[in-house]
Amino acid sequence: MSDAVGVNPIEAMSEAEQAEELAVRTISAAPELEGIIEDLESAVSSFVVPGLTSFNIKMFDNISQLAQNSVNLAEDIQSADLEIVASDHDSADEFREGVELLDLTINF
Repeated sequence: MSDAVGVNPIEAMSEAEQAEELAVRTISAAPELEGIIEDLESAVSSFVVPGLTSFNIKMFDNISQLAQNSVNLAEDIQSADLEIVASDHDSADEFREGVELLDLTINF
């Protein structure tokens, strides 16, 4: 954990992009996993097929939830980043006004 305070908006957007990528990869893995389960169902006894079917349903529910959580995470990061940038912008304007009143020379 860093002792630094603040947010780098470029790094934050990068993190949001990674969360979006996680959602895409998660969803794209689903058809491959479905194929594996179908292959297993044809190779195992009829006693095992119900367990595979149950696993398949739970797996797709979990994949869907993970993908949705990844999308939500990306949206939350993007929203927070935009709020931080807007707040920084507003604070910078107030800081400039205060500096102007003090009649100090500061390079921006």
